[in-house]
Order: sequence, then C-alpha cells, then structure tokens
Amino acid sequence: MARQDLKGTAVAPGVGIGIARVVVEAGAQKVPRRTLPAEHVAAALLDFEAARERAMAGLRHIQSLTAREFGIQDAAIYGAQIAVLQDPDALGRIRKMVGDDSLEPASAIQALVDRFESTFRALEGGEVKNWAADLRDPWFAVLRELGEIGSLPSDSPAGEPLVLVADELTPSLVTRYPRGLVAGIVAARGGRFSHGAVLARTFSIPTVIGVDGVHARARHGEACVVYGDEGRVLLGADAGQQEDARVFAKERAEVREVFLARGLEACSTSCGESVGVYVNIESPRDLETFDTGMADGVGLFRTEFAYMERPNFPSGKEQTRIYESVLAGFVGKPVVFRTLDIGGDKPLRYFQTPRENNPALGWRGLRVSLEWKDLFLLQLKALAEARAAGDVRVLLPMVTTLDELREARALVDQVHRDSDGRLPKLPLGVMIEVPAAAMALRDLAREADFVSVGSNDLTQYLFAVDRDNPWVSRLYQPYHPALLRVLRYIAQTCNLLGKPLSICGEIAGQAAGALFLVGAGFRQLSVAPPFLAETKAVLRETRVADLRELAARAAACRTAEEAQGILEVAASAAWKRAVGRASGATA
Repeated sequence: MARQDLKGTAVAPGVGIGIARVVVEAGAQKVPRRTLPAEHVAAALLDFEAARERAMAGLRHIQSLTAREFGIQDAAIYGAQIAVLQDPDALGRIRKMVGDDSLEPASAIQALVDRFESTFRALEGGEVKNWAADLRDPWFAVLRELGEIGSLPSDSPAGEPLVLVADELTPSLVTRYPRGLVAGIVAARGGRFSHGAVLARTFSIPTVIGVDGVHARARHGEACVVYGDEGRVLLGADAGQQEDARVFAKERAEVREVFLARGLEACSTSCGESVGVYVNIESPRDLETFDTGMADGVGLFRTEFAYMERPNFPSGKEQTRIYESVLAGFVGKPVVFRTLDIGGDKPLRYFQTPRENNPALGWRGLRVSLEWKDLFLLQLKALAEARAAGDVRVLLPMVTTLDELREARALVDQVHRDSDGRLPKLPLGVMIEVPAAAMALRDLAREADFVSVGSNDLTQYLFAVDRDNPWVSRLYQPYHPALLRVLRYIAQTCNLLGKPLSICGEIAGQAAGALFLVGAGFRQLSVAPPFLAETKAVLRETRVADLRELAARAAACRTAEEAQGILEVAASAAWKRAVGRASGATA
C-alpha cells in the first residue's frame, strides 16, 4: 500500500510512474537584505544587467526549442516571461534600490518578489494567489544567474523516469529536465490556466496541483504514481500499485488507439446529430503530426506564421505554394485561411510597427491589412491562385465594424477584376473576437459568407484582460457565465440567419467546452490536432437535447466556478462512457 494516497486538482491527463524528485524551488529560502559599499554599486548594476541578459537568453533558447517542436503559439509563454524581465517599472525599482539604497542586486530582486507576494495576498477570489508564480519565476532565473540560488540539475542520476514534486507549478519546473525523463509533476500550488499548466498540457506531462504540502511529504527516490486524469497521487507506491498503474497506462494507450481509429469516422451524437470537427494548424509541417483524415477540414490556418518564420515578407508565389501544400492534405475538404494577424503579441522582426501603449487594443489583425492594402492584396491574390487546388475560404481577424468587412470585400472583388475574371471571388468570413462585433453580429452575418468565433481573444476582450499579463490573468475565465451567454447568443443568431458558424478557440478542444458549445448550437468545432479523436469520442456519448439543457444551466450560473463545475461533471460522465465503450472494443 502507498505510504500516502493524496488528492489534488487535475491539470494535465495521463499516468506518470517514476521516482520522486523533490525540487527545492527558487525562493524557498529568501535572500537576506545585504548592502554594498558605495564604490561597488556601479559594478553591481553591471552584474545585474548581465545576469538579466543571460536569463533572457536562456528563456529565448527554450522559446526557440518549443517553437520548433510545438509551434510559435505554445512558445509565446516564454515571450511573456521575457516581458516580465523587461518591465520598466520593475527594472526602475531594482535599479533604484541598488543605485540609491546600495542594496545588492539579489536583495533588490527579493524585495521586488516580496512586493509581488504581498500584492497578491491582498487580493481575493478565484486562482489569484497562484498567478504570482508567473511574475516571480523569471526573476528567480536572474537570481540563479547571479549565483544566489543553485543551478538546476539536468538529469536523473539513475536515468529513471522522474516525478517532480514541488511547492509550486512554474514554467521553469516543467522545462528544467529533458521531457523524456519527466513522468509526472505534482505541486502544492499553481493555477489550472497558468503558464506552467499550459506547458504541462502541451508537453503531455501528467500533472496534479493543489496537493497541500506535497513537497514536504514526499521523499527523494521513493516510487510515485501520478493519475493526471483524476488528480490522484500515490507517494511511496508499492510494487503492486506501480504494476496497476502500468496496466492502467497500457489500457489507456489502447483506448487512445481506439479513439484514433474511430477518429477517421464522421462525428455524430448518440441521437444522430452531425457535428463537424475541424483542425487548427499553423504550418504545412503540422500535417506530419497527425492523420488529416480525422478532420473534416481546417477550421483555422494561421497564415501569419508563414510570415513570422521568414527573414522578410514571403512573395505571392511562396504564399501560394504554402497554401496549396495545406490544401493537398485536405482534398475535397474546406480549408479556412485566416489572413495576416500580426501585431500585439505577434510582431514581425522585419516589419516595424508603431510603439503603442496598449498593443492588445491597437494596430493588429485586419486593421493592419486595411492600412497596408498592397500587402493585403498580395495575400488575397495568393489565396485566389491557390483556389484551383482546393476549397479555399478566407477569414478576417479582428473585425470590429461592418465598414471593415465591406472594405475587405471590395479588395477581394478588386483581385477578381484585376485578373479579368481569371481568379475567383473568395468566400469571406468574419472572426468574432471583439465584443462590438458580437453585438453587431446580425449586420455582419448578413454580409459575410460565414462566421467563426475566436473564443480566446473574445474572452480576453470581453473581460478587458491581457491573458499574458500575470497581474490580471486570473480574470481570464473561459467558463464565466458572461462569456457563455455571449456564445449562446452568437450561435442562436447565426442559426436564425442560416449562416455557417464555427468556433476555433481553446474551449472547443476541452471536453467540457465542447459539450457546452454543441448544446449552445454550434455544429462546427475546430480544435488542435491532439484533441480531434477525443473530442469526437466524447460527443458520440451525448444527446443534443441533454446538451441544450446543460448549456442553458451553465449560462444561467452566477460564477465561473459554478458553471465550469456543472460542465465538467457532464464531461467526466461522457468521458467515462467513451472509455468504457473503447475498453470493450479492445477486450
């Protein structure tokens, strides 16, 4: 029997079996307040700047590796961490403490971190206390560079799989060891939507948080089992429990194979209602990572990454080749190409955009395209040229007003005219990400060929929250009833007008979110490749009438916690039915 059988909050699914590695996090022991002789202050400031640059270089290296393996979207987390180390207010405070108060740089950083802690302790509600990690973690990297805290070991002495046990789930915890060595992660604290949690899910590391005092309870080298689906952790697991976990992991893998096999079939609910399950991709290379036959088409191809991966603007011919290569992977199926969506958190290194006080609310998406019409026309022409290779559909990002849609439509018509009719007019859709567009949906939908909801940005703008800003990220709540009501309104409006509607945000790839969306009236979901098969499997275990009632109940809730709880109970039940059916198929 396990020495301890503990319960926490599930963050990333899977079964992890390995030896416990209790990680003493940076900040476990505070740096004492130490002062400098006046003649050493200038040198100390230089040491601080050098350490900060080294820390940022390390983060950029991890960012580059993550982008290469998982895509730029997942690597953006490290951009947010780098931004923390570039924050003018924080830098000003540290430099003042060193320059004016003669504090050692490490002591000044500790004082800044203490300020973060006290600020977050004073706030209440939700997961607020867990977001302090996203501000502290980058500064701890600077402390390591200053030699104030120990460097991180990079491997397991015995070469065995590790279960990392820590006080807090942070991005650096997830990435400090080679992924092949990390079987699971357990932490006492952390947020389900924090950067560390996102990385754990991206890297497919079974992870459980909210296990009180686990870093003090665990023992170095003892056997540990992490059940990421149910939030259960066994410390000091005996041989029988480890074998049970291996058997369960094997069965889970076999179930996954059944899901993948059935993923090639069209998706419909148990009552026979068809649901289109599409895929989100950002590069032709993504087609090598999954069986494209599982998707009913591409609900979102992020064309900006073809620009971001190059040293300069791609030519029209280069763009057409990229688009044709994607279409070749989805013969006979629609592919929705989102036009260039740069600005904000997606700059081009060769295209200087103006400095803005609030880039998230600034010049980005369609706003850039309509200002730089030559750039936009080149992309529209490349897409029209690719139409001969497949079903090309064009999606406009960051649409705010009807005038923008009409201006874009005029440019599509211009491409057709300039080719003397050789190039076809492209189907044009609007992406609903801005609350104003959601409220003007009737007008937009009447003139658009289709509608797609970008739930990530819609959530961000609805709550006036920069999701990459750790100070307010707790308010980014994808299951808040306010957002659920907006999504229901969008679905009801489009269905009333007979306008094709899809959704391509993160919520669509989560079982709880998928059930809500189908219940709300969405019949086209677009998800990341890893979620194609499982989304279909869960939806097959549901009835639309039940989902309508479920969506109405969730939208009528008063808090995000209440709404998410209702949806996750239903998702868990559907998941168990799906697993039971798949297990029967493998018997």
